[in-house]
Amino acid sequence: MMMILIPVLLVEVICSSFLFETFSNYQQIQHLAYAGHEIATESISQQQGLQDKGYEEWVGEMIGMREILRHFSNVSVNDVVGMRAPFLKPGRNTQYKVIEDFGYIYDSSITVPPVPVPVWPYTLDYKISHECKSGTCPSKTFPGVWEVPLNTHYVEGFEGGHCPYLDQCVLHNLDENEVFEWLQEDFSRYYEQNKAPYMMPFHTNWFQTKALTNGLHKFLDWVLELPDVYALTVTQMLQYMTDPKEMREINTIDAWKCDKSVAVAPKPCNIWNTCALPFKIPEQNITDTRYMETCRECPNVYPWLGDAGGTGISGRDNYIFSGPVQDADGENVDEN
Repeated sequence: MMMILIPVLLVEVICSSFLFETFSNYQQIQHLAYAGHEIATESISQQQGLQDKGYEEWVGEMIGMREILRHFSNVSVNDVVGMRAPFLKPGRNTQYKVIEDFGYIYDSSITVPPVPVPVWPYTLDYKISHECKSGTCPSKTFPGVWEVPLNTHYVEGFEGGHCPYLDQCVLHNLDENEVFEWLQEDFSRYYEQNKAPYMMPFHTNWFQTKALTNGLHKFLDWVLELPDVYALTVTQMLQYMTDPKEMREINTIDAWKCDKSVAVAPKPCNIWNTCALPFKIPEQNITDTRYMETCRECPNVYPWLGDAGGTGISGRDNYIFSGPVQDADGENVDEN
């Protein structure tokens, strides 16, 4: 069986979206969550050099972003279980200690250099088995924490270069059929060998080029016709890895059916608030205006580090994870 992981929104294909705060549209994020797409965190500020910062900085960035999603997209903390470091630069042991302490299941920040055989996801019970391109991977073990690595995308001869994010390869000079063929060849390295999950990470600029968008659609139409290929979120893939099924049982997994996706947020509003909010630029004595859209009431100020609720009281947040929110029967509940 082959799994395709698509960490960006594609119509009628479920995906995992790694989100950071700057200029996010929280009404649209709630739409994604309601449709069953996975929501994960990629920090609040996307600051450079986070990989060298301490524990409190990582908590503020990642747990703060998870709280912003709870406040303004109605996404339950229990359903945000994955993270990615800004610029694919893991935070050494510090980031993974935050993952461990705050109930995350996986990280997806470590890139794998171009290798003939792709690398499967693995737990950090042991030292990673491949080169750490960033130089900032964890040196300690974190038993039970999953790493979903980004295998480098490339084709023979390295036409278009090689890239962890597909939009970072130079494909804009190709027509849609050539893009389709490029993706087919890249995919075949997985499908014809060890069937490691084929992750397709994009930034939104991929969809600003018509040939890239059309080529991607052709690829998805083709690949999802294969009898043993499924498009999943990262969490669905990890659930399968920990509890694999025989091929004949795959069609009984309700969560994989397009009409049975599980919402991780309530139905979004039809009329939302567009909030014009004061935002004090960090480390500068300047106040700007930023806009955000949400189904919730507008906050007092633009939500940011130390004030995920946008109360206007800087540094008020104090994050202590005590496990998933549960009811009297021990079942996880939505804390919104």
